[in-house]
Amino acid sequence: MFSERPYCACATPPGIGGIAVIRMSGMQSAQVADRVFSVIRTVSGAVRTVADMEGYTSAFGHIKDPVSGRIIDEAVLSVFKAPHSYTGDDLIEISCHGGSAVRQEILRVLIDNGARAAEPGEFTKNAFLAGKIDLTQAESVMDVISAESSLALNSAGMQLIGALKQEIRLISDSLYRAFAALEMIVEFPEHDDSPENTRKATEEIQIQIGKLESLATTYSQGRILREKMTVVLCGIPNSGKSSLLNRLAGYDRAIVTAIPGTTRDTLEVNTSVEGIPVRLIDTAGLRETMDEIEKIGVSRAYEAVREADLLLWLTSPEEITTEEDISFLSAASERVGDQKIGILVSKSDLISESTATGFLNDVLAKIDVAGLSGKIRFSMSFSSETGEGIRTIGHQIKSIYDELGSGKDSELLITNARHYTHVIHAVDRLKQTESVLLNGEPSEIACSLIRMAMDELGEITGDCVCETLVETIFSRFCIGK
Repeated sequence: MFSERPYCACATPPGIGGIAVIRMSGMQSAQVADRVFSVIRTVSGAVRTVADMEGYTSAFGHIKDPVSGRIIDEAVLSVFKAPHSYTGDDLIEISCHGGSAVRQEILRVLIDNGARAAEPGEFTKNAFLAGKIDLTQAESVMDVISAESSLALNSAGMQLIGALKQEIRLISDSLYRAFAALEMIVEFPEHDDSPENTRKATEEIQIQIGKLESLATTYSQGRILREKMTVVLCGIPNSGKSSLLNRLAGYDRAIVTAIPGTTRDTLEVNTSVEGIPVRLIDTAGLRETMDEIEKIGVSRAYEAVREADLLLWLTSPEEITTEEDISFLSAASERVGDQKIGILVSKSDLISESTATGFLNDVLAKIDVAGLSGKIRFSMSFSSETGEGIRTIGHQIKSIYDELGSGKDSELLITNARHYTHVIHAVDRLKQTESVLLNGEPSEIACSLIRMAMDELGEITGDCVCETLVETIFSRFCIGK
């Protein structure tokens, strides 16, 4: 049967590297491997077939094409026996040389000799179905892979070891105790229907509401770790936006010239600033123009501003800041919330510190006259050439992230919109339960609401989840996971 054939895929990314790893899992994995792999040397020295190898052991040998007898590559084959493997089934990993042709040929002979190509996320899906991990841990696998900053990696790592699962199940256990107490009231009202029992159940529910609400507040930070903080660089032409983008990115991504209007479209770079994953967006200089292409660039600059978690407005002492420039800032500020704009005077290396301070004060005075001071979060001067002030800009970005946590220093963050939605729905159900109990309504209604809240939490961990959702989640995984 198709389902009984072992499935295989390359677990390392495309491209050329020192090694590549090819995975195969399922029934008959060892038998398929024996058709294409000749054992040359093992630790024990006595084992000559993959089927005879013990779990957690490796062998050096040759991958060959059984039809032609041609040796494809020399490789190290590792064996993990069920149930002590990632998938819960027999699992084999082949470490071969990292060329594209080598990988393709090994996959071809595996498939020709009884295996099949793995579906997206099939290895991790089977780990979940085998009970090796819960759904939050399974989803965190891709978060670990895609993490682009130290904080994002730390958050994904916490979920990978089951921190969110443990928290959700502790809350669910407490809710179940309250549910059981109320069920006793329903079944045996003559013995258990007392104000004291109802009060205890209500207090327990209120405690769990507080825990879930506290967990939900972490999504503000978690969203940024997963989706990145959007920082938009905006200003008049030749104000130093592209130079700042290159400096924050750590390499020359944008073209920089002394010619105003060099950047004519938005340019994005993903990077990490102070451990925060950031999406930097460089924009075309804002000015009145008859150039149709530049007009489109200016329009796209305003569109980018709408996405900004932080708008950095740049101005240069080489250019006099006019009322027209302030009007561009005003138009941009309408597209972001309060305290989301940083005013930056660039090229501070070209002028004295006192001149830079005087220029900045002049700009801020004009901003104040325009009634925009309430939008400004911070103001400073910097130099992309010397690096002066760059670290301070990074600190400002970090401070915005820290404020989203409301001063809480929590390692456990909700980073997944699906998890957040279920937590919010569970809170809503529990608040309805609280209202029912406080108003003296029938306990049957409260039990039904608690059950719905626990089902919402079960959707997070996979304890209560439909097959369609499982297929949807794992279809987003890369093939080799």
